[in-house]
Amino acid sequence: MRIWRADEFGEAIDVLKLQEVPLPDPGEGIVELQVAATGVGLPDALMVRGNYPAVSRPPVTPGQEVAGTVTRTGPGCSLKPGDFVISSTRFAEGGGGMAEYCQVYEAATLPVPKGMPAESAAGFWVPFHTGYVGVIQRGQLQAGETLLVLGGAGSSGSAAIQLGKAVGATVIATVSAEDKAEFCRSLGADHVINYRETPINEGVKQIMGKAGVEMIFDPVGGNAYSQAVKCIARHGRVILIGYSSGEWPKIDPLNAVLRSYSLVGAFPGARTLEETRAQHQTLCEMAEAGKIHVPIDKVFPFEEAPQAIDRVAGNRAVGKVIVRGALT
Repeated sequence: MRIWRADEFGEAIDVLKLQEVPLPDPGEGIVELQVAATGVGLPDALMVRGNYPAVSRPPVTPGQEVAGTVTRTGPGCSLKPGDFVISSTRFAEGGGGMAEYCQVYEAATLPVPKGMPAESAAGFWVPFHTGYVGVIQRGQLQAGETLLVLGGAGSSGSAAIQLGKAVGATVIATVSAEDKAEFCRSLGADHVINYRETPINEGVKQIMGKAGVEMIFDPVGGNAYSQAVKCIARHGRVILIGYSSGEWPKIDPLNAVLRSYSLVGAFPGARTLEETRAQHQTLCEMAEAGKIHVPIDKVFPFEEAPQAIDRVAGNRAVGKVIVRGALT
């Protein structure tokens, strides 16, 4: 099969090469998918650069989430050839989704929401499961509260906006440009702050006065975190997701104690299989009811996978970037 692979770390546009590799028989508990589409996220750029904790050495094949059709199954599997599913991939083992075929753990596969096309399905898992764990499971966001979403135009940020509105919260999103502001408003954000024009804490104060926000959803880190915690309400929660700025937040424990807010880590990989499946069922119901959807920025052909990752790495995407399967 053909597969995108980096044999050394670097920028995807420079080091990812299309290679031919043997296609092994699926092992115990493994299903093989003909990839219909692959979702692209910042972790794909980070792992190719050698800057992602789960990928310590090359070769690297990026692509954390796929939608595809089962072609073969290993011993002990219940899925059948022809079944169409979404799945997280074995990217940490070198088996990412940027390939004609992708062999995944059957336990990592989930059904596609009814009526959802393949390209949207490929971008559903990572954003919405990350958003659900952060906003709902760990953050316990309630109707009537205010949610501040850092990086609102990003993959998990756009999901967090929609989930916040779905539970009845007021949502404030931060962005770096006007086109991203319009995008966040189209997803339901009640207010948008362009942090290149107004510091986040000052923008929130203009909206909320002295009240502050009950929850901060932070996949950005760095300076965005430092500004955002200045406007958190007493007994608020900061949901730590990631570091798209390139820098994890600099935590000040004394500030957290004196202002009485909580720092909450949120990682979808820490869930049990039962939790994952139950939450996915809830997300499917929300998608099928029209409460959430995958906002697609651009769909790239398989042959342009490095350019797709480069678009995300350069912070040019507004919504989810997708790579179409080679055989679709």
